[in-house]
Amino acid sequence: MDVGEVVGVVWMVNRAMSRLIGVSVCLAAVVAVGCDSSPQRSGNGTVAAAPTTAQPVAETASRPAPTAEKDALVVSGPVTMEQQLDVVALRPGVLTLLTVDVDSMVRSGQLLAQLDDRQLAADRNAASYKATSLEADLKNWQAEVEVRRADLRRAQELRKGGINTQEALDHAQYDLNATEFEVERQRAEMESARAALKSLDLEMEKTRIVAPFDGQVSQRYVRMGQYIHTGDRLFQVTGNSPLEVRFTLPAREGVALRVGLQVTVASAADFRVSAPATVTHMSPVVDPGSGTIEVTAVLSRKLPGLLPGMVASVRVPRSQ
Repeated sequence: MDVGEVVGVVWMVNRAMSRLIGVSVCLAAVVAVGCDSSPQRSGNGTVAAAPTTAQPVAETASRPAPTAEKDALVVSGPVTMEQQLDVVALRPGVLTLLTVDVDSMVRSGQLLAQLDDRQLAADRNAASYKATSLEADLKNWQAEVEVRRADLRRAQELRKGGINTQEALDHAQYDLNATEFEVERQRAEMESARAALKSLDLEMEKTRIVAPFDGQVSQRYVRMGQYIHTGDRLFQVTGNSPLEVRFTLPAREGVALRVGLQVTVASAADFRVSAPATVTHMSPVVDPGSGTIEVTAVLSRKLPGLLPGMVASVRVPRSQ
């Protein structure tokens, strides 16, 4: 290769190197710009946010006051009444009389129904006659005692005068003792007859179904002529006592309650119509199975639409 060809090759190599250097400079500039606009990393490897020019934001409003739902716990429980009782039959028999029905107002001791008592009445009359007869026999034996005492005094006088023997005196004494024992036996029989008569009187009372307290007949479970067994429900009587609601609370929530505090009771969950109630009873122990305590509260007034047997909503203050 001559000198001219060598010079041409060198010139072409230099030109290619110049173009390569220019491209490298352009790429370096682009990379530099991209690095400046990307998030910078700190020395510990975390990414630092790029500074921005955000518009000023108004301060957030202060936290609102706790609402009633946050300050109270809403639970539910059945509505009951202290004076609410199922009147049951205390002896079997056929129902021969009904004097009341549902919604009837009754007074304490008022007759509600009557069972057939004819057999009991006959047995009671026989026991009464027997008790009267035994009482007369007792009086007869008591008179006999006086006769034996008189015989004993006469025998003693005769013995002092030497007219009769000691055996006759002892015989008079034995007769008096035997008569006194007969009086005791007769008295015991008379008391037994009187006890039997009293037992029949009690059975007669069981045939009369009466109201246990003042109130209203809310249920009637029997009808005329029905045969009643012992323990059968006859009526449900609801008294005039105030309504009460029974509910359970978690043990930690029950700390805020005590007897005498008030809760709010409503027939619906929205509490649009409600009434205050006073806590009257609190269980002294926690149920280990559910971790709750039982609470009873008595309503201070009647609440429209709230009846015994319904489930009421109760708003209880939360423990702070």
